[in-house]
Amino acid sequence: MGKIGKIYLSIIFVLFIAFMIAVIQTFRPVRNVQPDDVMKIEGVVTDIQEGPGFDIVLILKNDEHYYYINRGLQYQLTLEQLRTDILNKKVTLYGIKRWTIFTRDKNMGHISKLIIDNDVIFNEIDNDEHEKTI
Repeated sequence: MGKIGKIYLSIIFVLFIAFMIAVIQTFRPVRNVQPDDVMKIEGVVTDIQEGPGFDIVLILKNDEHYYYINRGLQYQLTLEQLRTDILNKKVTLYGIKRWTIFTRDKNMGHISKLIIDNDVIFNEIDNDEHEKTI
């Protein structure tokens, strides 16, 4: 193998490693959420839907992000109760803050904490000032 072949293989290897790092970072599961892992998001809930895999999807007014409570229907949360409690009201969400190739603004959309009027509706954050709801 000549010098050009070795350079070509080295470049391909480096690109492969970079691609694998991006894939692992993107599809790494969310576990053991800490207070430093989240970002505060405020907005008015305009729609609440059931998503795939027992997820609860929240749509915020004038926000293009996809927010969801992972497996929210497996906890004590119901769509009817959430619609009564938070629909068309201002809420505070704490979403996972992580850069991926799909979330360059670090907003993953995975909701780890949901608050309305200082009442915690949902919380999965470890070592948080509020008690976990799961």
